[in-house]
Amino acid sequence: MTTEVERVIERYRKREETGSSGFSKRNLVFEQYRNKEREKKYSQIINKYRQKALSDTRVIEIGAGDGINIAFFKTTGIKPCNIWANELIPSRVNKLQKRHNDIHTLSGNVLDIKGVGRFDIIMQSMVFSSILDTEFRKKVAHKMMVMLDNNGFILWYDFIYNNPGNKDVAGIKKKEIKSLFPNTTMEFHRVTLAPPVARRIGNFYNCINNAFPFLRSHIITVIWKKYV
Repeated sequence: MTTEVERVIERYRKREETGSSGFSKRNLVFEQYRNKEREKKYSQIINKYRQKALSDTRVIEIGAGDGINIAFFKTTGIKPCNIWANELIPSRVNKLQKRHNDIHTLSGNVLDIKGVGRFDIIMQSMVFSSILDTEFRKKVAHKMMVMLDNNGFILWYDFIYNNPGNKDVAGIKKKEIKSLFPNTTMEFHRVTLAPPVARRIGNFYNCINNAFPFLRSHIITVIWKKYV
């Protein structure tokens, strides 16, 4: 029987095969504005809620991809020796190790991670929307809570709407996030202009994003084990 981990790997393989340089070029402007917007919000959250000096803060990203968020964490003052990156897809693990050879890279299923201690910040970005099995989502969420320090927080970024053109992903709304992380405190921030709109408007991203916040398709969620 095919496992959800195997299905996730196959979904990412299909995406890489169907990707094109032309599509990447059309996405470039959108990605620049999206990244700048969300990293600004990440910085605000980290500075507001961290309980330790940045030099002592321990971070892990689940499903770190090619390391764009790892690069961001390094800019904040978090030491590379305190940064861990977990990635399931072998080709992405190789890129991570080449681009960020000064951090800890953990390849494979997040559920198999052992012996790394607890973290002050645990990040997931666009991982849960690629997991279509509800039970596996619950297991990953539980694993994240087990690895989270009592005074730490989870930093979540994902989209909330289904994509009619891509059945290999599924949006996750606030209600489901709350069900995945029971007995926690959460804070939600709507961000990211919907990609179909953002790709069309190019450098007008900030103008449209600020004028029409209802067009935002993603949320950043901060999740704590207890009230702060």
